[in-house]
Amino acid sequence: TSVENRAGCLQSALAVIGDKWSALLLGQLVSGQKTFGELETELDGISPRTLSARLTKLEQAEIIVKNQYNSHPPRYKYDLTLKGKELQEVLQNMATWGEKYHA
Repeated sequence: TSVENRAGCLQSALAVIGDKWSALLLGQLVSGQKTFGELETELDGISPRTLSARLTKLEQAEIIVKNQYNSHPPRYKYDLTLKGKELQEVLQNMATWGEKYHA
């Protein structure tokens, strides 16, 4: 049924952005590309290992892209893909709901 299909689609979306840090990380990239260090500073409390794992997961899901801006040593900036930019409205709606009911 369509209810089961929608539940499966929601489950798929939550598998990508439903963990503790992914939605917050994506929220940081809305304003533009950022380095690992900038993300680490802005996401107070995230460990470098967790940040690295979330970035890899989001990159594999084609929600973010890693752009190299320096070759020696290699340095990267992370940015939203079109797929990631389409999540902005969803994340804004989640923030609005949280503000309304849990602020």
